[in-house]
Amino acid sequence: MELAKMLLDPRKLAILRIAKNEPVTVKQMAEQLQEKPSRLYYHVNKLEEHGLLQLVETKQQGNLIEKYYLTDNTHRGSYTLDRSMAAANSDFILQELLRLIQQGIDVVDVNLRKGDTQQRSLAQVNIAHSSLNPREWAEKMHNVAQALSTAQTKVPFNLAEAKLGAYESQKEQDEYVHVLLSYRLKDVPNQSASEEEE
Repeated sequence: MELAKMLLDPRKLAILRIAKNEPVTVKQMAEQLQEKPSRLYYHVNKLEEHGLLQLVETKQQGNLIEKYYLTDNTHRGSYTLDRSMAAANSDFILQELLRLIQQGIDVVDVNLRKGDTQQRSLAQVNIAHSSLNPREWAEKMHNVAQALSTAQTKVPFNLAEAKLGAYESQKEQDEYVHVLLSYRLKDVPNQSASEEEE
């Protein structure tokens, strides 16, 4: 759960993004985030402690030692909380889901109100309706997750792993609605202001 909380924290995610391609110092992170370095040390230490950020190099600069960090890309991909952990932390999970959805809606709202035809901010909502049985639904969700995954290897769909084995014989279809919301974090209105409050 601690890992989930870190991966949902906007500031920690920003640090991981900045350090994903090349080693950077806390000072360089702070410059990109327009922050004071002192406000990032706690987050960097937590990310390093949980293996999401690695210290890859140190350099002596006069009396100071500069530390260079790089995101540990072996942790990239998607994560799933087991049901008991999700149930025990449902308030936090729902709060974070609502925050992420609201951010996206805010970006879409700004685009719609501005009539952003030049797509200066990238945001899109796709809504689809379908009739599916439980197996078809699970397979569709698996395929969407695979398409969005950063992992290079594709995992074949397995109904048992989807924890829907009990529905194998159920052929009855139900109506589903699918909503896909995608937006750039840098387009979130007042993103820097909300991060300062944390």
